[in-house]
Amino acid sequence: MIDIHSHIMPDIDDGARTLEEAVAMAEVAAADGIRQMVSTPHMFNGISNNPEPSEILDRVKKLQDAVGSLLKILPGNEVHISHEIAEQAKANRVTRINNRNYMLVEFPQLTVPIGADELFYKLQLQSIYPILVHPERNVQIQNRPSIVQAFVERGVLIQVTAMSLTGDFGGSARQTAEKLLRHNCVHFLATDCHRAERRPPILSRGRDAAAQIIGAERARRLVYENPLAVVNGEPVEMESPIPFTKEKKGLLSRFFG
Repeated sequence: MIDIHSHIMPDIDDGARTLEEAVAMAEVAAADGIRQMVSTPHMFNGISNNPEPSEILDRVKKLQDAVGSLLKILPGNEVHISHEIAEQAKANRVTRINNRNYMLVEFPQLTVPIGADELFYKLQLQSIYPILVHPERNVQIQNRPSIVQAFVERGVLIQVTAMSLTGDFGGSARQTAEKLLRHNCVHFLATDCHRAERRPPILSRGRDAAAQIIGAERARRLVYENPLAVVNGEPVEMESPIPFTKEKKGLLSRFFG
């Protein structure tokens, strides 16, 4: 399996605090069957010191030396969405996954920013493919999952947290993740791991939970084939989303019709 979202890099954000903790996380990941892990420290949300890509590469090399053959560590970032996101990308202030053409983008926890679709489009104009991370944990999307469908129809890829599918982020996140799976609105599962024990790098449980909903072959695609395409900079095969119906329209309808 390949994990495209992790906070294994030590002493940079709210993930691993020490190199020893990072190695312990690598051991858990390897035991779970993860063979490649993208290190994606936070950018532009006040949690990290906003490291430049050159610093990320240096830190990845040091981490890889410490981890050894347990698993392969790749560079990346989890970028907080803002109106400057396109300019930040153009200025090479963010690290794309494995220095290719995909980038993780996160929303605030409570809301979907107004104009998010336009911000994604500005990235796409630079041949950067945005991957929206853990939308199932966003309160506004929990109330109206079809928001994600609208993004997918615009070419945005979606990553769900494995622990959401096992209920570790609560019932609302689990139900939303399951709905997104049923509607072809999930392209990756990832751990978003932070520690070896708390929010650990375990992907298999989420994969198995997904398999109960969409079948083993499609679940495997979310943890291997699709992530492999991303780290290699190749196109990800996207199925057409299945439209959501019977959603209550109210305040949220102003964002996506």
